Amino acid sequence: MIQPPAKVAFLILSDDPARAVPGLVMAARMKANRGADVRVLFFGPGVKLAASGVADEQLEALRAAGVGAKACAANVEQYGLAAEMSARPVELLAAGAEVEDYARQGYTVLSF
Repeated sequence: MIQPPAKVAFLILSDDPARAVPGLVMAARMKANRGADVRVLFFGPGVKLAASGVADEQLEALRAAGVGAKACAANVEQYGLAAEMSARPVELLAAGAEVEDYARQGYTVLSF
């Protein structure tokens, strides 16, 4: 019997690369190598990491694997990072509604 792909949402909460980058690497590899249904959301201090440029290599790997990274628009505004985020392949949205959608659709949420 063929199993459906895993549904995994990676919630990036930390701006510490040592904590968050491994989650981004895992997300891209799960999609590229295993065909998992992967979502990535930067929230809280995690948006600082996405905007900093430190994770650009991982953002590109996600994009190449077909994963569209997203970030909380309110946090981007809160931290004054609109210009930095506009230079990255990250969609801005309402994070609460996105996480609620993950729950409704049965995603396993991993936080980094």
